[in-house]
Amino acid sequence: MGTVEEKFHTFLDILSRNLKNMPAVERISRSNRELEERAFKVLLSTILSARTKDEVTLEVSKRLFQRIKTPEDLVDIEEKELERLIYPVGFYRTKAKYLKKLGEMLIEEFQGKVPRTLEDLVKLPGVGRKTGNLVVTLAYNDYGICVDTHVHRICNRWEYIDTETPEESEMELRKKLPKRYWKIINTLLVDYGKRICSPIPKCHLCAPEIRKLCPYYEKIKGIEEVLEKYKFKKISRTNIPDKRGTYILKIKLKEVKNISYGKNRRRFKRGYYFYVGSAMGESNNLKRRIGRHLREDKKLHWHIDYLLNYGSIKGIYVSEKDVECEVARDLSFLEGVEGFGSSDCSCRSHLFYMKS
Repeated sequence: MGTVEEKFHTFLDILSRNLKNMPAVERISRSNRELEERAFKVLLSTILSARTKDEVTLEVSKRLFQRIKTPEDLVDIEEKELERLIYPVGFYRTKAKYLKKLGEMLIEEFQGKVPRTLEDLVKLPGVGRKTGNLVVTLAYNDYGICVDTHVHRICNRWEYIDTETPEESEMELRKKLPKRYWKIINTLLVDYGKRICSPIPKCHLCAPEIRKLCPYYEKIKGIEEVLEKYKFKKISRTNIPDKRGTYILKIKLKEVKNISYGKNRRRFKRGYYFYVGSAMGESNNLKRRIGRHLREDKKLHWHIDYLLNYGSIKGIYVSEKDVECEVARDLSFLEGVEGFGSSDCSCRSHLFYMKS
């Protein structure tokens, strides 16, 4: 099927051939042919677009541009009037302050023109690397990689890069992404990330030709096959059976954590962790064993409980079969966290990691 890189590039090509929903800022850029006007409008609409739905960005931008045509207009307008013009974009009061200061800075330091380089753009109020790269690519048709949360999440989910922040993702993409994708990757992945590859992905809505390439979907399917093979059932916290058996805890860690347990200290990446345990002793059962993990006042008896201090349980799966080590073996297609085995077996790990 090819390398990770080849699969990811094929994925981008598929999205490019089937692109239907163009982001608001790109639509604004294409509707303005005059360079300076286009750069000014792209800059303002990109600032407005943060934490704002596309349809709102488009509507507010059109209203704003009827009143604001130059940096001088931004300086002259009253801040309260500007707030009214850009409402209901997210954080409209803060953005109004940024726009006022932006107008002043464009006049004082850039002769009333929007700068062409990323280095100069990020000096402007309210402009970070994401906004700056959009201006570079959409307004000036130059090379840049605009990385927002969607691009960051999807590139990592496809294992094309391994980074913790959008800023790190941009730097890694600059090293390995072919330049033919630099200008378009944001357009392709923002729409796809909103509709399908969201923080909780809607894999069932994804095109079959993409699913067969996707490493994340392959792992999800692999986990489902393991659950089915050993007759696991998903249960609620209030419905844990008082029987013997094997259990899997699905744990989500929202951010990177350096966690100490015993004499060890380990860096845990953000994402999903799957812990395999069992309750097979004479005086033990699933309800009692899993209940220990769930208690707020639990003693940190097992190393997994240190991770649970920071992560949240997103799923509990139980099987009445004695298959702890067999399940751990079958989940080895995921990234094993060594040192999280069991005291009475030779498994290298009963804890497995998957990027979210």
